[in-house]
Amino acid sequence: MSKRSKLLLPSLAIVGLLPFVTVSSVFASDDEERLMMDVFKGYNSLILPLRNDSQPITVRMTLQLVLLINVDEKDQIMHTNVWLTLKWKDFQMAWSPVNYGGIKEFRVSPDKVWLPDIVLFNNADGNYEVSFMSNVIIDYRGNVLWVPPAIYKSSCIIDVEYFPFDEQVCHLVFGSWTYNENEIKMEFEQADSMDLSEYAKSVSSIWDVIDAPASLVNRRSRIEYQLRIRRKTLFYTVVLIIPTVLMAFLSMAVFFLPTDSGEKMTLTISVLLSIVVFLLVVSKILPPTSSTIPLISKYLLLTFILNIVTITVTVVIINVYHRGPTTHRMPRWVRFVFLKLMPHLLCMKRPSPAINRLAWHAAEGGDSDGLTTLPGVGQFTVPLNVSSAHHPNCPAAGKSDNKMEQKNNNEGESANEEQTEENDGGKAIKAIPLSAEAVRAVHSIEYITEHMRREEKHKTHRDDWKYVAMVIDRFLLYVSQWTFRDKQLQEVFVCPAAGHA
Repeated sequence: MSKRSKLLLPSLAIVGLLPFVTVSSVFASDDEERLMMDVFKGYNSLILPLRNDSQPITVRMTLQLVLLINVDEKDQIMHTNVWLTLKWKDFQMAWSPVNYGGIKEFRVSPDKVWLPDIVLFNNADGNYEVSFMSNVIIDYRGNVLWVPPAIYKSSCIIDVEYFPFDEQVCHLVFGSWTYNENEIKMEFEQADSMDLSEYAKSVSSIWDVIDAPASLVNRRSRIEYQLRIRRKTLFYTVVLIIPTVLMAFLSMAVFFLPTDSGEKMTLTISVLLSIVVFLLVVSKILPPTSSTIPLISKYLLLTFILNIVTITVTVVIINVYHRGPTTHRMPRWVRFVFLKLMPHLLCMKRPSPAINRLAWHAAEGGDSDGLTTLPGVGQFTVPLNVSSAHHPNCPAAGKSDNKMEQKNNNEGESANEEQTEENDGGKAIKAIPLSAEAVRAVHSIEYITEHMRREEKHKTHRDDWKYVAMVIDRFLLYVSQWTFRDKQLQEVFVCPAAGHA
């Protein structure tokens, strides 16, 4: 046999089988066409297929969640992609497969058969029906299966109390729009919950699906699905929670700044404006509801109020800091509370001054031990250790333990009159004659000394007021720390979903 003949044999075999294949397909098409004609002969798709008027038709339903597209908290709308599975029995659609070439099922357009008008009752966009009218599958027993896909926008009441650690329950209520419970009875096809086997978790979604139970309501004429979702808190923790907490700690840092620093008020007002911005951000995210206030809004509001109080108290502290003896007199209770009691309770220790100011206060009552009086100069006193300031020829040099007194009559004209006074050792010291220039110099020194004593006294009073301001700062620091810590712990432990976060 030639090579050409071998190539022609398979082609001839295929050509010979073509009539049988064509005849078989024609017979199959004829059977299906005949089946369609017989089944739909006298069939009315507008009539409810009831064999017995006393028994309602049973529609078994399954809702399969494919994708949770979005949950709009502001408008309180949930956007979902679902597949509806509806099954019922139409007694007019039954046939014997033997009479129709073994055909056990066929597919037909949904407008040719009766369909239950199952709609979403809590629809939010006005589109109650499914988005795509898929074909209906009918088997020889009269069982009808319809699986249309749908994209629903349903209303969902958002509870914002524990935002952003919140869990929401959104409802999907399905039922017949025109038939009552005596005509259509709803049942579950498989389990009494939403089918999540085909659910596609979106990386960009901020919600996790926890559970989706279902129940029959209104005497089995409706099915209500409850979709429980939990918010992913990572995004809001980074962009909202952490900055808010840091601002709260930053507002406490105001009490660390020196009172005379102008940045104290600047920092407080800057934190206050930042809190206002975050309050506006939260108000843009959440619905404007009056039933509950979000916990994060309560925290921001508390921080806002405490900053207002901080500004007010800072003004008072600055006023106290700049008080002096010429404008204010410190009451005894202020001195006791803020200079003795509270520093001890707050573990504050006032640093000792470099100069012993008690000596200046003692000098106001007259001479004391360690002070000496120049002769002829009234009550003018100088420290004891002044011997080195005398001229070497002065008899009083090196005798600083003695006291001398000289009466000055007519501004030094009788300064030559000698007076003596016994010292502690029983020796007499001769008075020093002073010239008029020396007396005037001593009076000048006395004036300067009195001025320095007065300035030192004023400085002591000013330092007392400054220390009072410092004590108030430290006390408010502890109070603000306790308040913010308590509020932060409350936010963590009160939220039911904070542990999952």
